[in-house]
Formats: sequence, structure tokens, C-alpha cells
Amino acid sequence: MSKVVGNKYIYSGCVHMHTTESDGTKTLEEVIAIGQTADLDFMMFTDHMNLNNRDRGGEGWYDKTLILIGYEHNDPKDAHHYLIFNSPVVYPSHMSAKEYVAAGAADGAFGILAHPDEVRSRMPKYPPYPWLDWTVDGFSGIELWNQMSEWMETLTPYNKLPMVFSPRKSMIAPTDRILRTWDELNMKRPVVGIASVDAHAFPVKIGPFTIELFPYKVHFRCIRTHLVLDQPLSENFATARDEFYKAMRECRVFLSNYRWGDASDFQFVALCGDQKVSCGGYLPSPNKCSLRVSVPHHADLRLIRNGKEILRRMGNSLEHHVTAPGVYRVEAWRGRRAWILSNHIRIGM
Repeated sequence: MSKVVGNKYIYSGCVHMHTTESDGTKTLEEVIAIGQTADLDFMMFTDHMNLNNRDRGGEGWYDKTLILIGYEHNDPKDAHHYLIFNSPVVYPSHMSAKEYVAAGAADGAFGILAHPDEVRSRMPKYPPYPWLDWTVDGFSGIELWNQMSEWMETLTPYNKLPMVFSPRKSMIAPTDRILRTWDELNMKRPVVGIASVDAHAFPVKIGPFTIELFPYKVHFRCIRTHLVLDQPLSENFATARDEFYKAMRECRVFLSNYRWGDASDFQFVALCGDQKVSCGGYLPSPNKCSLRVSVPHHADLRLIRNGKEILRRMGNSLEHHVTAPGVYRVEAWRGRRAWILSNHIRIGM
């Protein structure tokens, strides 16, 4: 169920989940039940190269949890993984990245570059799957923070045991590389940044025991994506689905690591006279504008303009009088770990 903060409705959920229809270990219904115990307002499923769960009617409202089903596409070399939602079909497997991104855009699908900054070399058995072709256009969003990727990138042959039993401890922050890329993209056009869990719950043998690696319930208590809406989602599923994707395209989103505290009360707004906008919003001029940030717990607050930090302050709030046009966003850190990252507010550009 959404939370009302000020005059906004905040929906907290998880993106990028796999079921037994590809390489996950639980059925759609089983994963949804786990998500509901974690109080997720929405769940976005992305099995590899199939829409079987959607085709059998799996999308919809499950009590107060919105279930959306897309799929994860990759090119013939198993590169350029792409999360595609609301497409009419699964696109042909022989397509290049440019072709399936273009096909999705033409069909009005909502597409997200998956784990685009993935880098790992310590364990050759598990190669990285980064996004390589940055000449591609037509995507709507980008995974800034992929939970499974960061965990795998931290894994070594020597730390496997503590990493398996305390997987959330490895989560630090998105890389500076991907944040820089995202800021550069947003200086040209809005591109929503999201957090993804990439949940599979793989079984792993440790001696005589088999355990789940990163169980679904652990994923759901860590990285989350939050949607910021002016009105609650419709009770009609088809309408709610359209409202959801529209808000995502408009970047009305922030992301958080739930382990460091419930971020639902986070606010990032720009004010100019009687105009007030939040994440994803736009103001035509920086003249007499101010930015205000509020977080529910003491944090290291960082204001970013056009990819550069311009203000940093410890506390529960921050205010800045805007003097130049740009794309502005905010980060909240707790110690050395990122807690909250907003999407951009565009002012005068």
C-alpha cells in the first residue's frame, strides 16, 4: 500500500526478478507471496526471453501489490541485457541490441538497460554482462544499482562463506562510472535511473548443505525503487499499468537501500513562486528557485548538478538557492554506504 508523504503518494517496490519460467527457483505466485510479506507495493518480473507468466494472465493487482511482467532480452552473444515491459511480443533472438531497443521503442514498450556497468574478473565461471553499445538510443531507463551484480563483483574465492550468509553487507553504492554516464545522458534527455534486485535465489552447496544464495526475502529487504505520484494508482489494472509506466518515463523515482532505513519519507523538491516539483519535475528558469531535501534520518546529504557535487551537509535537511540551470539530483549516505539516490529535477534546460 502506498504511503502519503506531503501531497505525494510513494510506492515502494522491486524490479528485475526471475521465476521458474527461466533461471529463478520459485514460481510467480510463490515470489509474489514473499514480496507481499515484505510489504512491496509493486513487483516487476523479467524472466529471460519469455512472457509465459504474462501470457497466462499473471499480471494484475494481487491485493495491494501491483504485478508487472516483462522479460529480459539479450543479443546472440549473451550481451546487452535489456529489460522490456509492455511489449506486444518477445522479439526475435537473432536481433542486435540496436534492433530490439528500436523495436521496443516503436511498440511503446518501456525498456531498461540491465546491469550496464557490470565488471568482474575474479571468478571466470561467472563472466560479466555489461552494456557495450552506447550508440543505441530509444531506451527509457538504466539500472544504476543492480543488487546481484554488486554482490558478484565483491565475491572472491576467499570470502564466499560470509558473503553467502550476510549478503546485504556487501552493498555499498552504484559506481561512479555509471552515475557519471547517467548524468551525461540526462543532460540530453530524461532517462530514469532505477535500482534492481536481479533475484534468482540460486541453490548453492556448502559441504553437505544446500542453501539459497540471496533468497528472495533477503533481496526484498535491500535495494528498492520508489515511485512518486500525485494521485494513487487506479484500482483498474490496465489504467494503473499505464500510470505506472508514465511515471517511470517521467523519472518520478528515487531509489534506496532499505537495510539502512525506510526511505519512504524522503522528499526532494524544487520551488519557484507558486510552482513546486519533485523528482522528475521541470522548472523553466532558475530565477528565484530553491531546492529542498528532507530525509527521515540523519545522513550525509550531497547535492549534484550536471554530475558535479555542489553542496554537502550532514543532517536531516538541506536547502539550496539555485543560481544556474542544470539537472539536479541528491544523494543521502549513511557512513560509507549510499542510502537514497533521487532522480533528476530539470531547471532551465
